Amino acid sequence: MRKWFVVLLFLAVAGYGLWNAMAAGNEQVTDEIESGPGIGQTAPDLTLPTLGGKAVRLSDLRGKAVVLNFWTSWCPPCKKEMPELEAFYKQHGREVMLLAVHLTTQDTLDNAERFAKDKKLTLPVALDVRGEALHRYRIQTIPTTYIIDPNGVIRQKIIGPVTAAQLEKKTALFR
Repeated sequence: MRKWFVVLLFLAVAGYGLWNAMAAGNEQVTDEIESGPGIGQTAPDLTLPTLGGKAVRLSDLRGKAVVLNFWTSWCPPCKKEMPELEAFYKQHGREVMLLAVHLTTQDTLDNAERFAKDKKLTLPVALDVRGEALHRYRIQTIPTTYIIDPNGVIRQKIIGPVTAAQLEKKTALFR
């Protein structure tokens, strides 16, 4: 009886280990699929309205490096990094395009407008009102920032808040 118990226990542990290994393998594939476009890939094109009422198309910005930042007004790290983005834009906005994409489907247009007004933002704010950007870039965590070279190729992906100093360093080759 004791031998059978040991054998069953061994089989259960081995089965659990095998199941975990298979699940980990599937998780890696899922992470790759769900993590969005990667470094070295062409940035998916977007056409989004801005708070100013004009439309901006990402592919029209080719020839200039682009900092593409995804945010919402309710996100604490987004709130913390926005003054940093504004500082970077004021210093390097002629050399590097900065586009702050408000994930409007995850927030509200009123919140985006109020936030931009309260923070006196001068950087361009695009509105993802239909979830196009959220879907194409598979945004899982906010803030998420992409550094795109002048040819439209993704060179960096930063998950979490960034500082103006980080952006200066990461865009130095393109200025």
